[in-house]
Amino acid sequence: MIESVHTAEMSPTYQTPSDLDAVLKDSFRYGSSLLNQRPKQKGNAYLLGYPIKHSLAPTLHNTLFDLRRLPWTYHRLESKEKQDLVNLLSQPESVGAAVTMPHKVSFIPLVDDLTEEARGIGAINTVFIRLDNSGKRKYIGTNTDTVGIRESFLRNSTPDQLKRGKGSPGLVIGAGGACRSAIYALHHWLHVDEIYIVNRLQSEVEEIISSFSKVSSFKAKLRFVGSPDEAKSLPAPFFVVGTVPDFPPQTDGEKIARQCIEALMTRSDESQGVVLEMCYHPTTRTSFAVFTENAGWKVIPGTEPMIWQGIAQQVLWTESGKLVNESEYQKIEKVIEAGLAAHSPRTDTKSSL
Repeated sequence: MIESVHTAEMSPTYQTPSDLDAVLKDSFRYGSSLLNQRPKQKGNAYLLGYPIKHSLAPTLHNTLFDLRRLPWTYHRLESKEKQDLVNLLSQPESVGAAVTMPHKVSFIPLVDDLTEEARGIGAINTVFIRLDNSGKRKYIGTNTDTVGIRESFLRNSTPDQLKRGKGSPGLVIGAGGACRSAIYALHHWLHVDEIYIVNRLQSEVEEIISSFSKVSSFKAKLRFVGSPDEAKSLPAPFFVVGTVPDFPPQTDGEKIARQCIEALMTRSDESQGVVLEMCYHPTTRTSFAVFTENAGWKVIPGTEPMIWQGIAQQVLWTESGKLVNESEYQKIEKVIEAGLAAHSPRTDTKSSL
């Protein structure tokens, strides 16, 4: 039973960005290897969520298992019932799980422990298994979404851009679960000390600010930006993460949020920074991606963090810090692109911003 997602925090043993082998090393703080008891045996991993009919996670993970030559299978578990996953995790062939909406917060009480990232964010997307001193399974909740965001910026930004991002405010658009992961990644790994949040509802942002204020290791200033005039008065952000679906604004709050985004991101007197557009379904060419690209920003598609958070999950499940090489990564990209194309009715998007 987890007492609180904001108590008994432990600092991770890794500080150097882009070090997934250190993610694995840190995981053994919670117990010993599961795989020493069952090397190269059949294994099952699961994705719990609802609805997840169009999730590309099975495609990603089964491709990765094939590349690693593991006799493992990643299964889609479309369910509103958390107990369905609990029952499967207890089976000997289970090696771990992914957790998505609506279970990212509600599954926390069902794991035995949380990593520092999961405590800070207040949500999990991954369960990995380690053994306690008696050989009993321990189920550990973590959040690799933040690793996916980190890797996306580190692998697509120049050294100069990383330096400028560290010295500038950041911006996160939206106030859902992905927002929390983005805030954590921007501050802890990209060293952004002030982060603007633009969202249709101020109350949702205030809840996030309150949540992070209880995390002792979190020192960044979070600021809700609620009007275009306020946005115009602020220093421009450099690293930006969009976390909202690709729909035209409808409500007054959504329209004001769009105006705030325009005011923050269309400064003609300043060079633009780097945008990570998390939305990639049904296409990476979202209206926000097109808008920011046309405004001179470098845009990273949402498939990048999706792939890297999955690779981080694989590191924890397979207990191997070995990364995919360039040719393997290109193969994964093509598989994901094909999966998107199979579900996408659009080939291009005009900016609605």
